Amino acid sequence: MAISKQNMKKLEWLFADENKCDFIQNFIKIADKNGNIVPFVLTHEQRELIEGLDHLNIISKSRQLGVSVCCAALAIRECIVKEHSTNVLISHSQASTNAVFDKLKQMFYSLPEWIRPDLLANNRQALTFANGSSIVCQTAGNKELLRGNTVTGILHASEFAFWKDQDKALQSMMQAVSSSSTVIVESTSNGFNRFSKIYMEAKNGESAFKPFFFNFINGRTLFESQYKQAVKLYKAQNNGKMLTEDDYDDEEKRLAKLGMTPDQAIWRRQKISTSSPEAFRVEFPATPEESFLATGTSVFDSMRVSKLQQALVTKKIKPLTKNQIVGIPAILQTYLGKSLLIWKIPQHGMKYYIGVDVSEGLGGKHDYSTMFIMDKDGHQVAEFRNNSIKPYLFADIVDAMGRWYNKALLTVEKASGGHSVIERLRYEKHYMNMTKYKTYDEFKRVIWNVGFDTNNKTKSIAVNDAREWFDKGLVDINSNNLLEEMKTFVADDKGGFNAVSGSHDDLISALWLCIQGYKQNLWYPF
Repeated sequence: MAISKQNMKKLEWLFADENKCDFIQNFIKIADKNGNIVPFVLTHEQRELIEGLDHLNIISKSRQLGVSVCCAALAIRECIVKEHSTNVLISHSQASTNAVFDKLKQMFYSLPEWIRPDLLANNRQALTFANGSSIVCQTAGNKELLRGNTVTGILHASEFAFWKDQDKALQSMMQAVSSSSTVIVESTSNGFNRFSKIYMEAKNGESAFKPFFFNFINGRTLFESQYKQAVKLYKAQNNGKMLTEDDYDDEEKRLAKLGMTPDQAIWRRQKISTSSPEAFRVEFPATPEESFLATGTSVFDSMRVSKLQQALVTKKIKPLTKNQIVGIPAILQTYLGKSLLIWKIPQHGMKYYIGVDVSEGLGGKHDYSTMFIMDKDGHQVAEFRNNSIKPYLFADIVDAMGRWYNKALLTVEKASGGHSVIERLRYEKHYMNMTKYKTYDEFKRVIWNVGFDTNNKTKSIAVNDAREWFDKGLVDINSNNLLEEMKTFVADDKGGFNAVSGSHDDLISALWLCIQGYKQNLWYPF
């Protein structure tokens, strides 16, 4: 087929990497829900994904948002615009693999004949083309998964949270990809596992993966027909009356602030009526964290956490700017607005309490050294969070912070680098206002030890105290960083308390240490 110069220019434009969406919409057709073959019109979410893809990508999502069909379309495009492109689409079950391959073939044969590459082989769930390119559909758990392949195009790992031996599978995939490939790891949630860890690390900026999240609220395009049916049934049951925001419960009001419309609220109610709110959050999450949380594992009330985060936004509660802060010690000025956030400067005559959690200062994905600073009325006035400061320098920062806040009571955990921080504060800095605990020696003499001794018993008490203070509103939290940590702080099956894999709980530790210092009701003036 001869192509005019004008059409050749259009084709060159459509073949450019930055115009993937237009290529798909111009050349590929899909089967709609009625079985009709129609042009592939991308939803807002599908377009956002395609235009934002990087080399390594991880997607947490609501169900049925059409990610798999996007990846199949991208793989077809790769085989057309590039020679010797190897693409692999991996599904979590054989049934899903069969469905993806059938969909892939339908999309391939929907291409205009003049652009469709010559097909050499169509067997064993693989399409191989005369230009050396190929698309292979495989099933997770297959011993032959990616064996002998070097993926130079699209590698799609679908419903990764449901794969067995995710660590081994991820290692196998990473060994098979080239620098030119686009890796897309995607899934709905399945509790806390390797998928949730990778996603949370990516969200926290601690991973090479680029995170995407698509919730049910923004992904309304694919559910329009369901919304209409839900609304029709609701009106029939309510004398033609439509649900309004005045009828919402507290969680629906929270979701409305995220963009949920009344028809989505009705649809959500009907979904929940046949399952449970917890099951709905997993299948159709509003935030990535709520989809990971298993029922009953979250330590802090997730609804209260979300309400407080909304309050920070609506009431425009922000840390003070540098020009609003006077008298701050020079050693702290470097960290202002970054590691150190201040909401209130020290007030004359006010007592302050500081919880101190110390890390080794190794940077990267490692733990953070943190401080939670609170006044005697329970208001958070400041926080510090940094994971690259060595303990000996952190001791100087803690000393300066404590003295600036009217010689605040310091409660330092005796763990990790905490021992060296306590020694330096006490014996080099001569900081006297520090939490102590009492022990007895073999001669029944009282020994006062500086710091907070953390063990299974004391941590359980301290965490539950923090939960009580939070639930009852006894502590006024201004830190969104702390509230984010609360979302992924869980109780395990053995009764232990920790952040889920891939997340942090260092500010939470500083919080409960601060509360323990406050509860002791002791003060050592110096």
